Amino acid sequence: MNQDGRIEGIITKGVGGLYTVRISDDSGVKKVYCSVRGIFRQKDFVPQAGDTVYIEESGDVDVPYVISAFGERRNSLMRPPLANVDYLLLTFSVIEPVPDLKLLDKMLIISGVLGIKPVIIFTKSDLGQAEAETLSGIYKAAGFDVMISSPENPVFKETLMALTGSGIAAFAGPSGVGKSSLCNRILGTRAMETNEISVKLKRGRHTTRHCELHDFGDGFITDTPGFTSLSLFELGISHKDVCKGYPEIMKHASDCRYDDCGHVGEDGCAVDEAFQKCMIDEGRMQRYREFYKELYDNRNNYKRRKRK
Repeated sequence: MNQDGRIEGIITKGVGGLYTVRISDDSGVKKVYCSVRGIFRQKDFVPQAGDTVYIEESGDVDVPYVISAFGERRNSLMRPPLANVDYLLLTFSVIEPVPDLKLLDKMLIISGVLGIKPVIIFTKSDLGQAEAETLSGIYKAAGFDVMISSPENPVFKETLMALTGSGIAAFAGPSGVGKSSLCNRILGTRAMETNEISVKLKRGRHTTRHCELHDFGDGFITDTPGFTSLSLFELGISHKDVCKGYPEIMKHASDCRYDDCGHVGEDGCAVDEAFQKCMIDEGRMQRYREFYKELYDNRNNYKRRKRK
């Protein structure tokens, strides 16, 4: 409890304008229901799971506490709506549905921009062991932590807990890849809704409806709604930030002839030289250049529209 009588906590869930906040007081750790002061709604501020908050008694029997202040956010995701994320557990199947590596790389860029540690989990390796090993090798060589999971050999709770420590970890990725099933197995409870992939569409059906933080060791873990599209431009990410999702490119970038090299084939580009020597995966290099050009063009088009 603070000197002014307010209690510090963390939002673990928010539905319909009411929030579950985890607090510690003289009686121990507990979760309480809270509303939020109107001043925050007037500012169009949307509380998110993961927010540090300060609460006080409201005088309302049904909703006994009210959120009166918020701590500073380190980062914030809109899809999923989650604040102060330390780890993103980027979960993609190796088959059924086929992995969307462009989406995976987008999420790695977002992680890099927001200072989030990504961990890649390739699921359903029982349906494609060779594919799992190939993908794992590509992303490990790029510099990422990668895990392979299947129903017979799932990622273990202790392995993830040792990695995430006291932070907030969130599963993220497309629907139908097994995020909810894996999260349920790790938590030892049916905390998340699950569903099979659509036979007709060959992709997952949306099952998780909101973000809810669950106690996980000294930290928290959550599942997030699945999605299949993501716009880097709409998230405000610049073409200059694309390399933050490509540590293998950043590794060679300092040797480029020009300080502002875009690594898209310029003369004297050390990254291009490394690529020609097969030191960078072809698919990763191609996707980097696609993202860079797309964001560069979008920025220039936006500037031209503003001048009109």
